[in-house]
Amino acid sequence: MIRGRSIAALAVVLTITACSHNAPRGTSTANTTSSIATSAPPTPSTSTMLPIPSTTASTEPAGTDVAALTPVLQRLVDSYDHVVGAILADPRVASNRNHELVTRYLALFPPGNTFASGTLDSWSSEGAAGHFYRPGPRGQMYVSTVQAVDPDSEDEVTFVACTTKSIVVVDASGAQLSAEGGITAGSIIAVRVDGVWRLRDLTRTSAEMCPSPGAQR
Repeated sequence: MIRGRSIAALAVVLTITACSHNAPRGTSTANTTSSIATSAPPTPSTSTMLPIPSTTASTEPAGTDVAALTPVLQRLVDSYDHVVGAILADPRVASNRNHELVTRYLALFPPGNTFASGTLDSWSSEGAAGHFYRPGPRGQMYVSTVQAVDPDSEDEVTFVACTTKSIVVVDASGAQLSAEGGITAGSIIAVRVDGVWRLRDLTRTSAEMCPSPGAQR
């Protein structure tokens, strides 16, 4: 899921934003579920999450080898979608840098990445405001597909990821606050650090090149 702007201080496409992830507050839209459970927000689980990308793997493909690199980037984006969805289930966990979900999230970025830390601060504020995120009718908040990989060097690439969003925002009692769905796109910079690809920055971009929801994987 991806923010609509870079954070130097995803606050997703990605949300690709998770975060231009911030869902609009207000009345329900057509992309809502018919009912919302009225239980307190559950503790996020890692049972269905993808593993943290290995930091000891042999050198991953160079940025100039687009065919070999694309599936590596897809796995990275899949990991991003899964961990962001788990954190947003209860964004209050974002304030704990030692929480397992936060550790998994930060592992997707180079050490000390300001985009990642800024996004966590934004999510923490969402939790403090009593906003909790649930999958919408599609069953998963974010499903992203890598498109158009553009090598900048052997160790840096820029690529577009198209994301299908299906989100319902609730309060602590489970009452629906808003809903959001559809296709968004993010321009993502990835860098190879010590032989392993990591996300560096995510910025919302035009979704004109993205397939329709029915064609999305």
